Amino acid sequence: MLENRSFDHLLGYLKTVNPTIEGLTAHERSNYPDPNAPQPPPVPVSPTASTTMPYDPNHEFCDVQSQLYGPAPNETCSDPLGKCCSNPPKNPAAMSGFLAGGIAAAKNQWGIGSGAEVMQCFAYGQVPFITSLAQEFALFNFWHSSLPGPTWPNRFFVHAATSGGLTDSPGTDQIVQGYSFRAGTIYHTLANAGKDWRIYHDGMPQTAGIDSLRQAYVDPFTTHFREMQFFSQDVTAGILPEYTFIEPNYDSGSDYADGNSMHPLNDISKGDLLVKQVYETLRASPTYWPETVLIIVFDEHGGFYDHVPPPSAVPTGDDTNYSNNQHPFPFNLYGVRVPAIVVSAYTQKGMVIGQDAADATTQFDHTSILATVAKRFGLPPLTNRDRAANTLEIALNLDQPRTDAPMTLTPPT
Repeated sequence: MLENRSFDHLLGYLKTVNPTIEGLTAHERSNYPDPNAPQPPPVPVSPTASTTMPYDPNHEFCDVQSQLYGPAPNETCSDPLGKCCSNPPKNPAAMSGFLAGGIAAAKNQWGIGSGAEVMQCFAYGQVPFITSLAQEFALFNFWHSSLPGPTWPNRFFVHAATSGGLTDSPGTDQIVQGYSFRAGTIYHTLANAGKDWRIYHDGMPQTAGIDSLRQAYVDPFTTHFREMQFFSQDVTAGILPEYTFIEPNYDSGSDYADGNSMHPLNDISKGDLLVKQVYETLRASPTYWPETVLIIVFDEHGGFYDHVPPPSAVPTGDDTNYSNNQHPFPFNLYGVRVPAIVVSAYTQKGMVIGQDAADATTQFDHTSILATVAKRFGLPPLTNRDRAANTLEIALNLDQPRTDAPMTLTPPT
């Protein structure tokens, strides 16, 4: 699970080579946020994204409300009192307010950039290795983040099928205290069923913010947490567990500058190289290539433009210990669409999953991963969300393993 990129921003221009991809037509645009001021022309999407960003676009819960529905007059994004800057939500969302978050971040946080950077997308092949996998295996047209908010609550959904009501980024004191969830996490469910699991990471893993996993992380003899440098040798030695989760290097302590998570403040090509490393390691393994499903996904959109409105979602139905009472959210709406690719020896080349945004059977979110793991190993669901989630065997549609899958990834032509 990488960080903070929307589908259109990263892969939208793939539509130029495959019209079945729900990408960009180049006519998409976003208006300036102040309806009381003279309006410059709307800012269109463009294939001009840079591999590094000068600022981090706003993408807290209230910011995303503004991006989905458009900013209301005389309101300010990221209001410290929790006042959401949106008109009353009316679905489907207009997806018209992305420029507001970019302008606010560029002006108020960093003093650099124009804000239009959130409308800039990557040209075809500019992120070569993810682009290659998207064309070689299964790309999901309608995989959404689990809620319209930032990294932490969305990552909790891939571990616990809930954020416990959390909609915004936690403070340091909250992270130190740790988070817990009524039904636990997928890792506890696996362990209870006698299945092994492991989290590979560089630096401090976000999963250490879950208090029930923290002890496993700090245990000096742990086999559940391993540094990413050991991934290749563990594959070669044949000691991967039934379920493996890979956390990138966030480098949050140094403003993300040297990370490989694809966070906007680090060089996106470093994350692309991480994807290449993981794929090529598995592809070279005669043990794991015929038996492994590799899922590549992003936690949330990071404030970058996407044109597909989020569909309704099944509320989790669990506790809301960490909810913000100043902007209550019933978790009945997915977040902005993110890139998601499924790779396996049994995945037909060039699959594009989902051709109709209204088709609920091809709508996915992060709990689809948990639902797939539960189905594979006969595990119970964690919340109502993963109980209802679509599973991923739709991307496993070959009777015999492929022999034509590339051993190494090269930039597409």
